[in-house]
Amino acid sequence: MSDILTIAGLTLREAYRRMILWVAVALSAVFLAIYGVGFYYVYQDLVRVTRGVAVVTDSVFTFVLLAAFYVVSFLGVVIAVLMSVGALSGEISSHTIQSLATKPIRRASLVLGKWLGLAAMIAPFIVTLSLGVTAITWAISGYVPPQVGRGIALLVLQALIMLSLGIAGSTRLSTVANGVFIFLLYGVAFVGGWMEQIGSFTETSAAVEIGIISSLLVPSEAIWKMAAHGMQPTALGGLRIVDAMAAGPFTVLNPPSLAMLLYAILYTLAAVALAVRLFGTRDL
Repeated sequence: MSDILTIAGLTLREAYRRMILWVAVALSAVFLAIYGVGFYYVYQDLVRVTRGVAVVTDSVFTFVLLAAFYVVSFLGVVIAVLMSVGALSGEISSHTIQSLATKPIRRASLVLGKWLGLAAMIAPFIVTLSLGVTAITWAISGYVPPQVGRGIALLVLQALIMLSLGIAGSTRLSTVANGVFIFLLYGVAFVGGWMEQIGSFTETSAAVEIGIISSLLVPSEAIWKMAAHGMQPTALGGLRIVDAMAAGPFTVLNPPSLAMLLYAILYTLAAVALAVRLFGTRDL
């Protein structure tokens, strides 16, 4: 266990020296500033036009807030992929891994330490950015989405799924090839999620089945949908807001079940186990 924590600490220090993290932090600050200004003017105009009718204002607040959370979700995935695709392949290609992958440090400890270190960096990033969006919305409008804590936890899980896949791919593929492969997998899940969303809205069973299959291949989009559904009110004042806002990336018509959540957790653990197995059998 001490070896894993040591590698995790080294991974964290290395990550803080790389520009990717600091660029992400800077862009996130810009995003929060733009969101705050934009939401303020949306709030002012909306209250003036609707005279503060809760059914209308809360539906718009929900849509805008979910759009912001979708940006948080995407940023979390991008950071997870960019930080993981070269986690092992970069050190393998530079031959620095040979100095680490020797006794008494086991190869499994290297993989688990890398994963733990990157997860310890990515999770606070997502939580902080999500709380920033929530705090800005509350400070301006007094609105807080339901189950926001659960939603943030699911966004962290989504990023950990992509992190685990990135590290697994990094054991065999080059950094560039792995990055392309992981982003393609994410794209498949994204398109499949759209297909399922549209299929639910149009009652097209084939499109729904395509979405389910893509979620089984990569459950990242399914976890986003579960997070979004929990944070959107299904009914306010007798109106179904989900129906009114129609299908799209920010609202969910057909939320995944708890079985999908369990599958996503097991999927993440399996990806980490696969990374340990592949790295353990690779010639260095």
